[in-house]
Amino acid sequence: MQSDRVVADQQTPSKAEEQGAWARPVSARLGEAAVALALLGTALFFVWQAAFLPFGRVGLPGPGFFPFVLGIALGLLALVILLHTLWGRSEAGEIFVGHRDVLAAIASLVGVALAFERADTYLILGTFAAVLLLLVARAALWRVALGAGLGMVAVWAVFNQALGVRLPTGEFWEQIANLIAATPP
Repeated sequence: MQSDRVVADQQTPSKAEEQGAWARPVSARLGEAAVALALLGTALFFVWQAAFLPFGRVGLPGPGFFPFVLGIALGLLALVILLHTLWGRSEAGEIFVGHRDVLAAIASLVGVALAFERADTYLILGTFAAVLLLLVARAALWRVALGAGLGMVAVWAVFNQALGVRLPTGEFWEQIANLIAATPP
């Protein structure tokens, strides 16, 4: 009976093993401070860039109003997190940095940022959803295709139909049409 328990305990992965081979332990306080500083930097960037746009007025806000307000709110929340961490009220322990799923999501987001205006928005967002469903959720291929397809129909319905906003198409479809036209029969 005891040997069964020992075998079961030996097969239970440790906390580090659950995080993946790339994950490295970091102090929780250091992790919280790093996230707070990253959020504070993002907030300052939003406020700085929003200052170049017209603010409008209260009844009719301009394009700089919401990024400015959101930047201020994000900055205040980041300061609260940073002060909470520096005053030592955060829990001791460790977190793991470099989990495979997090790295896949970040790499996918960088790909979206680089390709968003160059290629078709629906194609880019659908590919992003498919990559996350495939690599992070580890869903079956038919679920990935169905989820990404239905997601893009929802994006089209919200932006194109409900809001009347046309998302960028880039030159992707034009280049595909030129390739097809140039192909000999």
